[in-house]
Amino acid sequence: MPKRRTRKKDCKFRFEFILGLSLWLLLFLAHSVNGVRCRIPYERVRENYCYFVADEEPLHTSFHNFCYQDKRTSRVCLDSDEEMRILSQHLYELGYPNGTQFWSAGHRWPGDNQFYWNYFGRAKALNYTNWAVDEPTPQMGRNCMILTLRGGELIMSSESCYTRAVDICEQTLNGTDSRSVIH
Repeated sequence: MPKRRTRKKDCKFRFEFILGLSLWLLLFLAHSVNGVRCRIPYERVRENYCYFVADEEPLHTSFHNFCYQDKRTSRVCLDSDEEMRILSQHLYELGYPNGTQFWSAGHRWPGDNQFYWNYFGRAKALNYTNWAVDEPTPQMGRNCMILTLRGGELIMSSESCYTRAVDICEQTLNGTDSRSVIH
């Protein structure tokens, strides 16, 4: 005759199951509420940032926007010295050497000839800049903003949109915004 569970064992099992499920749910919610998760394949960098660095060959023009075409997000827009330092350190830790160039969402806007963050065709003012000496140049044809890793920091420069560079995409942390782009 097979052994049957007793009523006491059934109650204990249910209690342990519900307790375990409740603990898991609490941990999951605490993790989400603090906004510490990035959507896959983005990598969480410090507390506030999610980046994806396209590890393919550098793109040969700015118009092959990996971030938008493949990830439906924005290229990186740097809003502060802190974000610039954090991203620089992250790229250094990933092994990118000095001189590596990265695409940003910065573009010269027609009309006023100033640089803005290009957020899906809308101009957003640059809150922070770290331009190289004599940049941005007024030279025609240098309408894209490149970030170059130099001495542990990212330096902004105006370059041709046909320069070879690596894409850096960014997104918000899960739970902090329903959009997938940060800016």
